[in-house]
Amino acid sequence: MTPRNTGRTTSRCVQIVICALIACEAGCQSASPHPNEQLEAHLRDQQAAFSRLNTSLDQAENELNMARRESSILRDELSRQQPTSEITQTAYSVSRINRIEVVSLLSGGLDRDAVDGDELISVLVAPKDASGETHRLNGELSLRLVDFSRPAESQDVGAWNFTSAETTALWHSGVLGRGFRIIVSLPDNLLGGSIVAHVRFTTTTGDQFNVSHEFLINPKPKSLRQ
Repeated sequence: MTPRNTGRTTSRCVQIVICALIACEAGCQSASPHPNEQLEAHLRDQQAAFSRLNTSLDQAENELNMARRESSILRDELSRQQPTSEITQTAYSVSRINRIEVVSLLSGGLDRDAVDGDELISVLVAPKDASGETHRLNGELSLRLVDFSRPAESQDVGAWNFTSAETTALWHSGVLGRGFRIIVSLPDNLLGGSIVAHVRFTTTTGDQFNVSHEFLINPKPKSLRQ
């Protein structure tokens, strides 16, 4: 008995079905008074559906990554001790923040000594998640001030580092903004009317976030600087 080639038979059947579907589709389009418009509308609907699907997939992937980070942090803490509510909250916040921002409304030059000109600079740093929510968590802060109007070799005009305990004490929560508020003295050797602040925040898990922000300032006249 000669064996039958079932693979070729199946392939032939599939080809017949595809040809029938194409013929049917062509017949429907030819019967329609505006086949191009219907095809374009169909393509637009498909593109919109793909866009919604991609958005949903991106959101699901972001939530999955946050859950994985939170679980990893909790596992590390659990291996050392029983996690407290503070540790759980920290794990929740650390797993979600993806950047730090400078809050402009509470950042810039300050004049508190009743003498013309700014003698201080305020920088409010807010750890943010993907939705823009501000999170309070432990970590270390560093601030570096740069005056680009100075010669290249002397543009760094000030630098400060804050331990985790010092950073915790900097937390500010008010109507105009929430975050870590750094207030330091403006350097006396400023030449221009603007200064750039480079800020780095390092969480207790080692994640680092950086941001740079330019401020317009009104430094005191040279005759009034100490």
